[in-house]
Amino acid sequence: MRTRALEQLYTYHNRSKARLSRIMNLPMEVRAEGCEIIDEQENRYLDCGGFGVFILGHRHPKVVESVRAQLDLMPMSSRLLVNGPLAEASQALIESCPDNLRYCFFTNSGAESTELALKLVRANGCKKVIALSNSYHGKTLGALSVTYRAEFRQPFGPLLFDVEFVPREDITALEHACTHQEGRCAIIAEVVQGEGGVFPLSMTFIQAIERMRERYGCVVIYDEIQSGLGRTGELWALDKYNSQPDIMLIGKALSGGVVPCAAIAATESLFSPLNNDFMLHSSTFGGSQISLAAATATLKVISDENIVLKARQLGREIKTTFTELVQGRDIQIRGEGLLIGVDTGCPAKAGRLALNLLKQRVITSNTLSNANTLRFSPSALLEERHLDHLFDAFSSAINKL
Repeated sequence: MRTRALEQLYTYHNRSKARLSRIMNLPMEVRAEGCEIIDEQENRYLDCGGFGVFILGHRHPKVVESVRAQLDLMPMSSRLLVNGPLAEASQALIESCPDNLRYCFFTNSGAESTELALKLVRANGCKKVIALSNSYHGKTLGALSVTYRAEFRQPFGPLLFDVEFVPREDITALEHACTHQEGRCAIIAEVVQGEGGVFPLSMTFIQAIERMRERYGCVVIYDEIQSGLGRTGELWALDKYNSQPDIMLIGKALSGGVVPCAAIAATESLFSPLNNDFMLHSSTFGGSQISLAAATATLKVISDENIVLKARQLGREIKTTFTELVQGRDIQIRGEGLLIGVDTGCPAKAGRLALNLLKQRVITSNTLSNANTLRFSPSALLEERHLDHLFDAFSSAINKL
């Protein structure tokens, strides 16, 4: 079916999506290979978008092989008998996590992981959740309650009433929020704010969060959904801070870009409500054998193929070249590893840059809570020809702003 015919179906069933497709004159994606997406005209696009999912590119052969083998055995769980792939995937995930995290629960998406984390802190006596300005933790109702952008929140209020937002990097406001409340509280923070414009938290602010835990018994949830599993040039973005979460949110790259999969990992103390009663939280599709096959294979590929080191080295090269190409312009380049933001200072300019790049067959992602910034999150398996394409396209797109 051709692109325009599909647009007509979009119009019948999702007018907003159809309108975007027409405005941007978007082609139709039909298949993907490695770092590229191919459209109906056989044009190849370098995929630097995907919101952080494709650290291994598309259809990594080892992940696909694992999923295909599991598909031939048993794709979904009975939810009653022992799930062998769940035990294996749990061990592989926990072995990769900070040492203090012992238990995990597999979900289908990052937003579901946020929901479960919020339930666990409630079950552990937290009366209040402190989130940061420009945060993004998902759009389901609980996750939306700790997501900052008002445009996402307002149509669905009232949300959870016991959430307070403090400005990112404002230590005084953080301490005030921790002390001016009854009972225990939780702090939820992205180590690198992806949707907020690609802002890594400072060492000073992470240390302040640690002090809040020590002084006031706060529970700390670190969101590594986008920044984790090699994306920032560390296995976990937290690794460079020498900090440990009470609960960590995991997603996006855990899928291997093949089958949706996400998770939480938690300390024994925080996970105790589920250890005491497994019926408190469940998911029909979370922890299915097919998604676990993808996750286990992904974790092995990240280790075996030195994905963390590749992301660090490629990220350094891309940031350096981008910085050189925008010299003399009012544009900022920031980020960690292969999570890179190009801040144009203006939503219209960011939109033009995205369209210019698309014409050069480079796909990027907007940032949902910071329209000034265009986001690049390519695969760690980029080759020299991909880098040449990216740098030529970026140079051309910048010069046409």
